[in-house]
Amino acid sequence: LHGIVVQSPAEVIRDENGGLKMKMQSGEVFGPYDQVLMATGRSANSEALQCDLAGVPRNSKGQILVDSFQNCQGAGGVYALGDVCGKVELTPAAIAAGRRLADRLFNNMPDAKADYNDVPTVVFSHPPIAT
Repeated sequence: LHGIVVQSPAEVIRDENGGLKMKMQSGEVFGPYDQVLMATGRSANSEALQCDLAGVPRNSKGQILVDSFQNCQGAGGVYALGDVCGKVELTPAAIAAGRRLADRLFNNMPDAKADYNDVPTVVFSHPPIAT
């Protein structure tokens, strides 16, 4: 079988011939395969920030709620940007948002804000594949 199959294995095991098999929670086993691509997501690491003590609201995923100008909703004078806000989770996007925030706060550009339209993305994998 060729192509990509999306599954959520409980365990990836190597068989006696070196092939990789996916054992599911149901006990069903798929494989053997030459490679198994595991994908993980991100979650906001905001718990230790104690946002509630500062009046900074978070959503059910722990992401800090901000407006389009990086102002934390309901917490005047508090700003957040980058992955913890759940917008575009890429380092260059966070850098751009930080620069726009600095422009707005310190460079007399009151309308400066990050533009999240048409942001290219990439997925890194090992082994490398192309899409």
